[in-house]
Amino acid sequence: MRYKSVMILCEGETEELFVKHVMDPYLKSQDVYTKPVILGGVSHYAGIKKELLKLGKNSQYDILTTMLDYYKLPQDVPGVKQCKEKEPVNIARYIEKSICDDLKDSIKIERFIPYIQMHEFEALLFSNIECFEKCEGIKTKMINDLRAEISKFLTPEHVNNSEQTAPSKRIKRIIPSYQKTSDGMHIARAIGIETMIKQCPHFAEWIEALREE
Repeated sequence: MRYKSVMILCEGETEELFVKHVMDPYLKSQDVYTKPVILGGVSHYAGIKKELLKLGKNSQYDILTTMLDYYKLPQDVPGVKQCKEKEPVNIARYIEKSICDDLKDSIKIERFIPYIQMHEFEALLFSNIECFEKCEGIKTKMINDLRAEISKFLTPEHVNNSEQTAPSKRIKRIIPSYQKTSDGMHIARAIGIETMIKQCPHFAEWIEALREE
């Protein structure tokens, strides 16, 4: 099987580290190689579109994709305001299709697969609460409180979308010392991508799409 190369436009440093240290080792074993590119802070769709169009000129890659949080996604991103869906997976699919429809004719890379992370990176960490033991200074009560948080939801991708209730806000409320790029990566690596795939249906769809022939 010929190897595939995937360029991933990442929301920020946390997502870049996740691609490098969690996704890439898993995908490499299946001859899929990733290159993350950091988008950085963007408050309007124009910035995202500009970067995707620039990356989309690089025909050396087989797939161009994204890893962008739904939480605080700019309101002018195609599909965000128009979406009437309620289920997280369907919300993500609707926005992804809208972005794809907007840009597909301008992207030279063979396959363009936008991905919206519901609701943000930290949702993936709710795939296995026990792995929060990797956080420095963690206490048993904190683990129990996190377990109680996720028990309210059907999947980690259902953990919702506001300044008070987004996944990272829940974690920070219970573990004030939590740091995305250090603790987040320790937890993610301890959980492993296979568990995330089992617990997070839309994330699983994305990984499968990157692996498809």
